[in-house]
Amino acid sequence: MKNQIKYLQNLFYDLLNDVGRVYIVIKHSENTTIGKRGFTEEEKKNGLVLVFNQTNFKNLEWTEDGSIIATLGFGEGNRPERCFINADDIISVFSPDAKVKFERWDWLDEELPKAMPPHPEKETASGEKIVSLEKFRKKPKR
Repeated sequence: MKNQIKYLQNLFYDLLNDVGRVYIVIKHSENTTIGKRGFTEEEKKNGLVLVFNQTNFKNLEWTEDGSIIATLGFGEGNRPERCFINADDIISVFSPDAKVKFERWDWLDEELPKAMPPHPEKETASGEKIVSLEKFRKKPKR
């Protein structure tokens, strides 16, 4: 997981600086706190997508283990909520504007929130099928 965190942090800041908006999908757990607001019942089942842009967060800090501490704005009034996002609860970082997505696949053996598609090799968002190249790879000679 340590290398994943470095990739995730670098991608997060690159997207934020270059595109101006980054999305993070998180799952519910007792280790993650979303201010006084908390998780709704639907978010506990389906996960939560957090949007970071230049105006909706303050005091963003990545801890040594890859967790995120920040004050994020929620709702129409951009109401500030102090958040702690545990590194283990981060499922993906993406930007539709840049057409980039970083997913952690170590969740494949667990039940995923609905905010995250269960198996990326099935279909893409545009309906295109992804074909595995595994059966076309040359087998090493023994």
